[in-house]
Amino acid sequence: MLAGNTGKRMTWEEIIEKYPHQNVGLVDCYPNSYNIQSAIVKYTEADTSYNEMIEKALDGEIEMRFTSLDKCYVLKQ
Repeated sequence: MLAGNTGKRMTWEEIIEKYPHQNVGLVDCYPNSYNIQSAIVKYTEADTSYNEMIEKALDGEIEMRFTSLDKCYVLKQ
């Protein structure tokens, strides 16, 4: 089992909390890959390079998501 893959289903909120501000490779997404409510994390940036994750996503092995897109902030000076 890979470092990121616990085999445990997690909600999207739990995934964001455990893997903040990084790409994750997800499998078994529920209800679907466009509206993820829960999934199993198979890969993270900590154990798999960005290019490898892109290849796996293009091959259909995973759904790749960035966990903090909805929490990005523009800093004002």
